[in-house]
Parts: sequence; C-alpha cells; structure tokens
Amino acid sequence: MKPYRLLIFLLLPFSILSCREESFTDKYSSDSAFGILDIGEDIRSRKDVNEETWERVFDTEGYRKYLATSRRDVLCSMIKEAAFLAYSPDRSAEADSVLLLTPDANDFQTLMSQNICKLATRQDEARRFVEETDFPGLLSKADWLVKRYLPKRAISGDVTLNDLYLICTIPDASVRDHSVLLDLNLAMDMKEDEIVLLLAHEFFHNYRETVLTDEPGDSFWKIFNCFENEGIADLIDKGEHPEAMYARYGASFEALYLHEYQNSSKTLQKLDSLLSVYQVNPVKGEYAPVADLLVFNGHPTGYYMARLICEEGLQKELIEAFDNPATFAELYNEAASRRNKRGGQEYLLSKEMVGYLHQVE
Repeated sequence: MKPYRLLIFLLLPFSILSCREESFTDKYSSDSAFGILDIGEDIRSRKDVNEETWERVFDTEGYRKYLATSRRDVLCSMIKEAAFLAYSPDRSAEADSVLLLTPDANDFQTLMSQNICKLATRQDEARRFVEETDFPGLLSKADWLVKRYLPKRAISGDVTLNDLYLICTIPDASVRDHSVLLDLNLAMDMKEDEIVLLLAHEFFHNYRETVLTDEPGDSFWKIFNCFENEGIADLIDKGEHPEAMYARYGASFEALYLHEYQNSSKTLQKLDSLLSVYQVNPVKGEYAPVADLLVFNGHPTGYYMARLICEEGLQKELIEAFDNPATFAELYNEAASRRNKRGGQEYLLSKEMVGYLHQVE
C-alpha cells in the first residue's frame, strides 16, 4: 500500500468516534438558505417579491459574508435572476433549456441558474434535509479530522472555529471571514461522510490562515502558497480521482481540472522560466504571467505536488511545513527525486526557484 493511501486509510474511520458537538451548536445557520427557499415559494405562487424582501435575505449572516466583495451588486443580480428563472411558472421551458447547457469556467450565471433550478425541483426535500441533518455534529467531526493534517503548533493556540452557513448559489463551499459557506444543493447531493471531508478541507484553510499572518506580496510566493494551501487541503477530500468533484459543475470544468492536473509538471517548468525572465526585468506589483498560471486557485497543481510528497513517504514533513511554501517546494523536489530514482520522470524545480522562495518569505 502506498504511503499516501495508507494515510487516507488510517484517517477515514472518523465517523465512529465520539465527537464533542457543544462548541458547534451555535455555530451553524440555515437562515440564508431558507430565505431563498421562502422567496422561491413566493415566486412560484406569483406573489410580489420586492426589494425589501430580497434585502432581508441578503442581510442574513451567510449572505452578508458571501456578498462582502466589490462584486456584491453583480452577485445579487445573478442570484435574483437564477431564482426567478428557477421558480417562475411562466419560465419552466426556459429553465429546462438552461439545464441542458454545459457552462464553461467563466459562465458563472449559467452555473448558478442551473444549481438553483435543480434545487427548485426538490423544495420539500431541501427543507427536510436541513431540518434532519445534524450539521453541528458534522462540524465537530470535521474539526477532529482536520487536526490529523496539522502540526501541533497550529492547533495549540487560540483558533476561531469556523461557523457554517448554508446558502444557495453555485455548487461550492468556501471560507470567508472564518466561516464556511456551503451551498445547500451541493450538500444535498453528498453523503454525510463526504460533507465532513469537505468541511474539514475548509477548516484546514481557517487553521492555516490563523498561523500564516505575514504574507509577502511576491507573485511567485503567492502561487506556491496557493499550491500548498489547496494541495494539502485536497488530500483530505479529493482521493484518487480529484476531478470528480468538478464533475458537479459540468463536463468542461472536469476536463479543465484534469488537464491542469495532468500538466502540473509543465506549469512548474513555466514558473521556472518566468522566474528567469522576472529576475532580469522585475516589475512592481503583481506579475501577470505568473497569475495567469493559477487555475482553480491552484487546486490541480497543488494536489499533484502534495500527493507526490505523500506517496514518497514525506507526509510528516509536509504536515509540519504546512505554512511554508518554500519548504513545500523543497519537499516536492525531494519527492520527485525519489520517484525519478525508480524510473519516474517528474520535473524538478530549479535551485533558483527554491532559493528565491526562501529569500522572499
């Protein structure tokens, strides 16, 4: 059994452990999700849904966190359009047509509309799911699980535990302001153990944020930070087929992820080439050619690197260095070297790249 698989095998039986739930009882809210379900019923009943009603929903804590961005107005409009399409009796044919589309990675409106249209077809099931699922218990299990991927120094201090807010948007989960925002329709499509794994993934980001407080503004450091951050978190919930999660978004998302994952070595090679150019002609602020290589926030390449590190027996070192992108790059090189000694063809980062990352950290 490979070291990576052994690690996952040892961590899976978390569901049988007794977990403390008291600390999470008041850290979960479904108000935002129920707000959309209520508005959907009003739309379906042809009741008038005014701006005041929408603002009450958008003022719930989950949506306040989700909408705390410069794109607030755009996102609000997209949510409204998706809800009216999904629930309007006069737009059922249009909704059916939208469900047949294959959105690409830039078509956020179609992705959101499809997700809320699917939710609208199981309104009663959604309410039962929220009422019957023990989310505080799932949060507690997730907090237990994530600590297996963290060094003691990350969990020994004062860490603000994540709140969980169910919202209705795209089929996704994210961390905003030390809170997990989980799409209701996505949660309904997952088994409880899968939800725990997903929450543990998001918890990892929260614990890491608490430790990593002083971040350099360098573009190369930032991209390797994303690789490490998402790569280790993906060890928790992605398994042997990391692209499967993106199938929920559509075939184009799954294909793009798989392409990036399989071409991780080429991405790392491009970064080495860009560093050579950058050191001759440095620029102030973000270095756009590096930012352009950050696909899916670094998930595919980061998981490729983290998985190789674990498969080559360096998981303990990886966990200890969870907040150090330069050491993460070094561990990747060590893992690649071990693999290549057995006939592998893994790309090794240049000494210049590793040295540069240490220099700017």
